[in-house]
Amino acid sequence: MTAVTEGIDAIATTRVLIRGENNHTSTHALTGETIHRTFSGTGSSMDIAVSSVRAYIGALNKLLGFMELTPSEVPTEMPSVCVNMPDN
Repeated sequence: MTAVTEGIDAIATTRVLIRGENNHTSTHALTGETIHRTFSGTGSSMDIAVSSVRAYIGALNKLLGFMELTPSEVPTEMPSVCVNMPDN
């Protein structure tokens, strides 16, 4: 999380990384190493909580898009995710 501006009108930007419970994996073409797919989202707002929620929703949208689910196929229960917030 970083501040874009200072003072009472400060705007925070947030970046969130998530990884799905079933760990979408792929293999690195050069090294053969297994890579766990992560999805990032960014958000900004004058409220830190709103900024974080926007980032989380953005990352979830990418995760669901990667899973290629149509809106009718989206489960009623959201998948469990692991949230990694980078230290800045």
